[in-house]
Amino acid sequence: MTSARSYASEPPPPRAHHPLAGFAPTTLRSNRVFESNDVEYTRDQISIILQPHLLSPKGNWQGTRCYVDHFSIGRVGLGTIHFGNMQVHVPSYEHYLVALCLRGNATILADRKEYSMGGSAAHILIPGEEMLGTFSADCEQFFVRISTEAVRAHTGFRHLVFRKELDLTSPAVMPWLQQVALIAANPRMAQMISNHPLLSSDYERLLLNLLLARQAHCERKDAPGHIAPASVRRAEAYIHAHAADPISLSDIAAAAGVPARTLLDSFKHFRQTSPIRYLKDVRLNNARDRLLQAGEDTIAEIALEAGFAHLGRFAADYYKRFGELPSNTQRRR
Repeated sequence: MTSARSYASEPPPPRAHHPLAGFAPTTLRSNRVFESNDVEYTRDQISIILQPHLLSPKGNWQGTRCYVDHFSIGRVGLGTIHFGNMQVHVPSYEHYLVALCLRGNATILADRKEYSMGGSAAHILIPGEEMLGTFSADCEQFFVRISTEAVRAHTGFRHLVFRKELDLTSPAVMPWLQQVALIAANPRMAQMISNHPLLSSDYERLLLNLLLARQAHCERKDAPGHIAPASVRRAEAYIHAHAADPISLSDIAAAAGVPARTLLDSFKHFRQTSPIRYLKDVRLNNARDRLLQAGEDTIAEIALEAGFAHLGRFAADYYKRFGELPSNTQRRR
């Protein structure tokens, strides 16, 4: 059902007039996650790498060879997807996703509007957005996934909204596209950046700044609780600084300078979660970052250093948040 490497079924490279002609995703080709001609297996694997996808083959799909290539640099993921003539439904995106077609085309229905994707037309999806897409049989997508945490950390915006259409032929977009293409085509550079947290953070910031500099965007003011009080921000800063320590709700409330009940109410209203749930998510994100980095540490050591005292509970929470076991993440790094 699956194979590590077999590229014979891949569509031909982009034509010379295509805005991505010469784009060589060498880094991604050497980081193939899976290949399969089974739609259920393909759905499950894509759901792990990105978020839950519902796949409905169209026309003469039987026997189509599907694959995903994926490489992570910190909280940024670069990848390619090919699944043939397919209708795709994503109930809700968890991250920011810039998607374009290396070849073929697609029609995207998002935010009650229809968009075309292919050639010079790319598309940006934002967290919480629903997408229904129809992809041509020869379509190979290239995507850049940027986590919501990275966007918030580098911009200060909690609910950042981009203009959906991205014109790849625009001179304003070319610097962003060139940086993405450079990493996608250079495995050694990509690995070097991925192995160094400071370089990964700089790369996140560079991609975001290049995109923000030329792509229309704004902060969504109608999002619930978009202006959090200083006590919530102090609590979040304390959690990030002490996530690996055995801290409690009372410790967080003391650092925030408010009673525990006030902090609970503020987190519920402005963050739609609790301080302890927020702490657990930060620890899980930190553990995932470590698991994706090269190193000799065991899963147990990484879990303990992230702040988890019970390995079994860590594995269960990790699976619930990311859709895969820690061991699966570690094998993919």
